[in-house]
Amino acid sequence: MAVLLNNRYRILQPLGSGGCGQTFLAEDTHLPSRRRCVVKQFMPATSDPRAQQIIRDRFAREAEVLEMLGRSSDQIPTLYAYFAEGEDLFLVQEWIEGKNLQQKVSEEGMLSEAAVKQILVDLLPVLAYIHDRGIIHRDIKPANIILRAADDRPVLIDFGTVKEVVVSDPSHHDTGTTIVVGSPGFMAP
Repeated sequence: MAVLLNNRYRILQPLGSGGCGQTFLAEDTHLPSRRRCVVKQFMPATSDPRAQQIIRDRFAREAEVLEMLGRSSDQIPTLYAYFAEGEDLFLVQEWIEGKNLQQKVSEEGMLSEAAVKQILVDLLPVLAYIHDRGIIHRDIKPANIILRAADDRPVLIDFGTVKEVVVSDPSHHDTGTTIVVGSPGFMAP
Protein backbone atom coordinates (compact mmCIF):
# COMPACT_ATOMS: atom_id res chain seq x y z
CA MET A 1 0.00 0.00 0.00
CA ALA A 2 1.31 3.46 -0.89
CA VAL A 3 2.14 5.98 1.80
CA LEU A 4 -0.53 8.60 2.36
CA LEU A 5 0.24 12.27 2.95
CA ASN A 6 -1.47 13.53 6.09
CA ASN A 7 -2.86 9.98 6.36
CA ARG A 8 -5.30 10.99 3.63
CA TYR A 9 -3.90 12.04 0.22
CA ARG A 10 -2.55 9.38 -2.16
CA ILE A 11 -0.24 10.70 -4.90
CA LEU A 12 -1.30 9.54 -8.37
CA GLN A 13 1.20 11.32 -10.63
CA PRO A 14 3.51 14.33 -10.76
CA LEU A 15 2.14 17.43 -12.48
CA GLY A 16 5.19 19.67 -12.42
CA SER A 17 7.99 21.21 -10.43
CA GLY A 18 9.51 24.62 -9.98
CA GLY A 19 11.88 26.61 -7.81
CA CYS A 20 9.73 26.21 -4.69
CA GLY A 21 8.53 22.64 -4.92
CA GLN A 22 6.62 19.95 -6.71
CA THR A 23 2.96 19.58 -7.66
CA PHE A 24 1.09 16.27 -7.81
CA LEU A 25 -2.30 14.96 -8.79
CA ALA A 26 -3.67 13.05 -5.79
CA GLU A 27 -6.85 11.47 -4.50
CA ASP A 28 -8.55 12.07 -1.17
CA THR A 29 -8.93 8.64 0.41
CA HIS A 30 -11.22 9.98 3.16
CA LEU A 31 -14.04 10.64 0.71
CA PRO A 32 -16.18 7.95 -0.94
CA SER A 33 -15.68 9.63 -4.33
CA ARG A 34 -11.89 9.61 -3.90
CA ARG A 35 -12.06 13.20 -5.11
CA ARG A 36 -9.03 14.23 -7.14
CA CYS A 37 -7.01 17.14 -5.86
CA VAL A 38 -3.69 18.92 -6.38
CA VAL A 39 -0.98 18.59 -3.74
CA LYS A 40 1.80 21.17 -3.75
CA GLN A 41 4.91 20.25 -1.76
CA PHE A 42 7.20 23.00 -0.51
CA MET A 43 10.78 22.17 -1.50
CA PRO A 44 12.91 25.28 -2.01
CA ALA A 45 15.78 24.97 -4.49
CA THR A 46 18.12 26.82 -2.15
CA SER A 47 20.00 26.04 1.04
CA ASP A 48 20.12 29.70 2.14
CA PRO A 49 18.05 29.87 5.36
CA ARG A 50 16.89 33.47 4.69
CA ALA A 51 15.71 32.59 1.19
CA GLN A 52 14.04 29.42 2.49
CA GLN A 53 12.13 31.44 5.08
CA ILE A 54 10.96 33.94 2.46
CA ILE A 55 9.78 31.09 0.23
CA ARG A 56 8.16 29.34 3.22
CA ASP A 57 6.29 32.56 4.04
CA ARG A 58 5.13 32.88 0.40
CA PHE A 59 3.91 29.28 0.46
CA ALA A 60 1.90 29.95 3.64
CA ARG A 61 0.57 33.14 2.08
CA GLU A 62 -0.62 31.18 -0.96
CA ALA A 63 -2.66 28.95 1.36
CA GLU A 64 -4.20 32.00 3.07
CA VAL A 65 -5.09 33.61 -0.25
CA LEU A 66 -6.60 30.41 -1.67
CA GLU A 67 -8.67 29.96 1.48
CA MET A 68 -9.98 33.52 1.22
CA LEU A 69 -10.53 33.70 -2.55
CA GLY A 70 -11.33 30.16 -3.65
CA ARG A 71 -14.58 29.77 -1.75
CA SER A 72 -16.18 32.79 -3.47
CA SER A 73 -15.07 32.30 -7.08
CA ASP A 74 -15.46 29.21 -9.22
CA GLN A 75 -12.52 30.44 -11.34
CA ILE A 76 -10.01 30.10 -8.49
CA PRO A 77 -9.19 26.67 -7.00
CA THR A 78 -10.59 25.97 -3.53
CA LEU A 79 -8.14 25.24 -0.72
CA TYR A 80 -8.84 21.87 0.91
CA ALA A 81 -5.92 21.57 3.35
CA TYR A 82 -2.59 23.00 4.44
CA PHE A 83 -0.32 20.89 6.64
CA ALA A 84 3.24 19.96 7.56
CA GLU A 85 4.84 16.53 7.68
CA GLY A 86 8.29 16.68 9.20
CA GLU A 87 10.09 19.60 7.56
CA ASP A 88 7.86 19.54 4.48
CA LEU A 89 4.85 21.78 3.92
CA PHE A 90 1.90 20.74 1.76
CA LEU A 91 -1.02 22.58 0.26
CA VAL A 92 -4.03 20.66 -1.08
CA GLN A 93 -6.40 22.35 -3.49
CA GLU A 94 -9.14 21.67 -5.98
CA TRP A 95 -8.12 19.82 -9.14
CA ILE A 96 -9.17 21.73 -12.24
CA GLU A 97 -9.51 19.26 -15.09
CA GLY A 98 -8.45 20.81 -18.39
CA LYS A 99 -5.45 22.20 -20.25
CA ASN A 100 -3.56 25.33 -19.40
CA LEU A 101 -3.19 27.90 -22.19
CA GLN A 102 0.47 26.99 -22.74
CA GLN A 103 -0.48 23.35 -23.38
CA LYS A 104 -3.40 24.34 -25.60
CA VAL A 105 -1.22 26.54 -27.84
CA SER A 106 1.54 23.91 -27.95
CA GLU A 107 -0.91 21.21 -29.02
CA GLU A 108 -3.32 23.19 -31.23
CA GLY A 109 -1.28 26.15 -32.44
CA MET A 110 -2.01 29.85 -32.18
CA LEU A 111 -5.51 30.78 -31.03
CA SER A 112 -7.78 32.98 -33.09
CA GLU A 113 -8.28 36.60 -32.10
CA ALA A 114 -11.90 35.84 -31.17
CA ALA A 115 -10.81 32.95 -28.89
CA VAL A 116 -8.21 35.12 -27.14
CA LYS A 117 -10.75 37.93 -26.64
CA GLN A 118 -13.23 35.45 -25.13
CA ILE A 119 -10.63 34.09 -22.71
CA LEU A 120 -9.73 37.63 -21.64
CA VAL A 121 -13.37 38.65 -21.22
CA ASP A 122 -13.99 35.51 -19.10
CA LEU A 123 -10.87 36.17 -17.00
CA LEU A 124 -11.50 39.86 -16.29
CA PRO A 125 -14.15 39.23 -13.58
CA VAL A 126 -11.64 37.03 -11.72
CA LEU A 127 -9.01 39.76 -11.85
CA ALA A 128 -11.54 42.37 -10.72
CA TYR A 129 -12.59 40.06 -7.86
CA ILE A 130 -9.04 39.57 -6.56
CA HIS A 131 -8.08 43.22 -7.09
CA ASP A 132 -11.20 44.33 -5.17
CA ARG A 133 -9.76 42.37 -2.24
CA GLY A 134 -6.38 44.10 -2.50
CA ILE A 135 -4.60 41.14 -4.10
CA ILE A 136 -2.25 41.24 -7.11
CA HIS A 137 -1.45 37.83 -8.64
CA ARG A 138 2.00 38.83 -10.07
CA ASP A 139 2.46 35.73 -12.26
CA ILE A 140 -0.33 35.68 -14.83
CA LYS A 141 0.94 33.68 -17.78
CA PRO A 142 -0.44 30.97 -20.10
CA ALA A 143 0.75 28.13 -17.81
CA ASN A 144 -1.23 29.64 -14.89
CA ILE A 145 -4.57 29.80 -16.73
CA ILE A 146 -6.41 26.49 -17.08
CA LEU A 147 -9.33 26.19 -19.47
CA ARG A 148 -11.69 24.03 -17.42
CA ALA A 149 -12.79 20.99 -19.45
CA ALA A 150 -16.40 21.13 -18.19
CA ASP A 151 -17.21 24.62 -19.50
CA ASP A 152 -14.03 25.96 -21.19
CA ARG A 153 -13.90 28.87 -18.70
CA PRO A 154 -10.45 30.10 -17.61
CA VAL A 155 -9.37 29.32 -14.04
CA LEU A 156 -6.49 31.29 -12.52
CA ILE A 157 -3.99 29.11 -10.60
CA ASP A 158 -0.67 29.43 -8.73
CA PHE A 159 -1.19 32.12 -6.14
CA GLY A 160 2.32 31.61 -4.70
CA THR A 161 3.53 35.05 -5.73
CA VAL A 162 0.54 37.16 -4.67
CA LYS A 163 1.00 40.54 -3.10
CA GLU A 164 -1.39 42.45 -0.91
CA VAL A 165 -1.65 46.09 -1.85
CA VAL A 166 -0.95 48.16 1.23
CA VAL A 167 -1.01 51.93 1.49
CA SER A 168 2.45 52.83 2.70
CA ASP A 169 3.75 55.74 4.71
CA PRO A 170 5.78 57.93 2.29
CA SER A 171 8.12 58.92 5.13
CA HIS A 172 9.12 55.26 5.63
CA HIS A 173 12.12 54.21 3.59
CA ASP A 174 12.65 50.48 3.26
CA THR A 175 16.28 49.47 3.04
CA GLY A 176 15.59 45.75 2.82
CA THR A 177 16.36 43.33 0.04
CA THR A 178 14.24 43.36 -3.10
CA ILE A 179 13.00 40.01 -4.35
CA VAL A 180 12.00 39.72 -7.99
CA VAL A 181 8.74 37.83 -8.36
CA GLY A 182 7.19 36.52 -11.55
CA SER A 183 8.12 34.73 -14.74
CA PRO A 184 10.55 36.32 -17.21
CA GLY A 185 8.69 37.30 -20.34
CA PHE A 186 5.42 37.78 -18.44
CA MET A 187 6.39 40.24 -15.70
CA ALA A 188 6.94 43.96 -15.90
CA PRO A 189 10.53 44.99 -16.68
